[in-house]
Amino acid sequence: MLGKRPRTPSSSPSDGPSKRQRSDSLDSWDGFSNQRLRVYVVQAKLDEKEIADIYRLVESHATGNSDLHLQLSSSPETADIIITAVHMLKRLERHVPWDVAKQKSIVTPEWLRQSIKLKRPAPCGGFAAIRQLHNDTVEHCPEQDESSEPSQTAHPMASAESVVVFKPTSEKVKNNWRSRYACARAHPLICPNQALAIALNVLGRSRELEGLSVNALAYERAVAVTYPSVITRDNFRQDISKLPGVGSKVRSKIEEFIKNGTIEETETTLESERYRSLSLFNTVYGIGPSAARHLYELGLRSVGDLERYYDVPQGVNASQLDEIESQTFTPNGRPVPLKSFTEGNAKIPPISVKVALALREDLNTPIPRAELEEIHRVIMSELEQVQAGCSSTVVGGHRRGKLESNDMDIVITHSDMHQGTGSIKGMAAKLVERLYKRGELIHAKAYLSGFHSHNPLRTEHWDSLEKALTVFRLPASSTASQSQSSEAGSQTRRLYRRLDLIFAPPEAYWTAVVGWSGSRLFERDLRLWAKVEKGMKFDSSGLTRRHDSKLFVPENEEDVFKILGLEWVDPTLRNANV
Repeated sequence: MLGKRPRTPSSSPSDGPSKRQRSDSLDSWDGFSNQRLRVYVVQAKLDEKEIADIYRLVESHATGNSDLHLQLSSSPETADIIITAVHMLKRLERHVPWDVAKQKSIVTPEWLRQSIKLKRPAPCGGFAAIRQLHNDTVEHCPEQDESSEPSQTAHPMASAESVVVFKPTSEKVKNNWRSRYACARAHPLICPNQALAIALNVLGRSRELEGLSVNALAYERAVAVTYPSVITRDNFRQDISKLPGVGSKVRSKIEEFIKNGTIEETETTLESERYRSLSLFNTVYGIGPSAARHLYELGLRSVGDLERYYDVPQGVNASQLDEIESQTFTPNGRPVPLKSFTEGNAKIPPISVKVALALREDLNTPIPRAELEEIHRVIMSELEQVQAGCSSTVVGGHRRGKLESNDMDIVITHSDMHQGTGSIKGMAAKLVERLYKRGELIHAKAYLSGFHSHNPLRTEHWDSLEKALTVFRLPASSTASQSQSSEAGSQTRRLYRRLDLIFAPPEAYWTAVVGWSGSRLFERDLRLWAKVEKGMKFDSSGLTRRHDSKLFVPENEEDVFKILGLEWVDPTLRNANV
């Protein structure tokens, strides 16, 4: 029980239906100058302080002098937008009828805060509270229309705290599901055939774990098909069976799913001891598919087996890091040297499998958006002490609209890479060292060998940007919401998180942002499109023409797509992987 809640606003005549006007100007949001945006708050899972804060924000923007005109609504039926912390559809239905929910934008409280920063309603896709209603939330979002929505044209040197509004993806791209390239299609977080995508993904995942990369890619491409409606026997034969890249084996699996609602091989795979063990081993940071297969062949099957094999205490956890990280010795008593990242007087150890086992529970716990944003603020605040005036973008799943992420990636740049610390490399090293000395960063696998210019002849996909792949934990004084307690009433602690810091010079900033935003297949097809269709080479560190190595420097993210001759796809529609 939350005790006494803030008073729910009473109904008023203005709660009745009204038709909103859309703005025709980017610089002036006057769509609600006469009519306000009506907001209904689902109080479940919100504490009293959060409810009061939401009501305060809405009411503070209800006056005629406010840039964003809001009004509290007494019922979901009369609201324009519904704010909730509930993420399960069945629980939401206790508060909002299904037929009403399908006609509304249902967003998290963060949408309200971002809208206030923007001084206009923020795009709803990245704040959808219920995954199953993501498309409905986007459709009914009170945004500006496509002609007036700004693209991401802010200069790289914009403030790290600035809020970016994306130009919407055109209907042409949304209807382009027949394209062989994932980068030319729109991929929402949840698609009409999500159950089929998940079933096929298991088969692709099993082949990836077995080292069958070509077979895995075939299923990955099938998962990325964005057919706009539920696949049936009729439209399968008419449309899906003719798609390029969907081979006979994959087609037979889709037909089986249409007929039975399941795929027998998927069910068998999920029950397989080998698949379960390989998947389990692969969740440990530092154990890839090849190492997982080797451990399985040695007879290991469980986490307990891993702990015995790597000689760590049974049931090891993050509280035992000091014991795990103690110096190890060879049989003749000589200390085993650590290959560490060294900068100044700090010797930062790389993460070992032993440490990864201790941190396994933390690193496998999804990171909510609020914590990602708090980590971003902490990192940029610390970087300001190293080099003022830096700019950054949180990329990865967070940027694609995921409510939770497995890790965090931040792309960082500065207008003059030779200022202050001397170079991008120097700035990166100083930041990593400061975080380590503060006790917030405990491990770093660093690629800090000096920035190399974009090489159009390089064949590997790993770009040449400066990176620090780290394990990070928010300071105790941070206000992030994600924490963990071992028992009721005990002091909470911050969880350790995987944090990748990517440092790019200004001319590579936007290719880095595009290249690190994902998803994996979307990025793969960007490279393939650039090579096959345009005779160019694309990766996160640059965009060049192959025949004469001419370097193109995009001015913003949309410019990357224009140079490649692609229609714009906003980040929330780049989810080509499950």
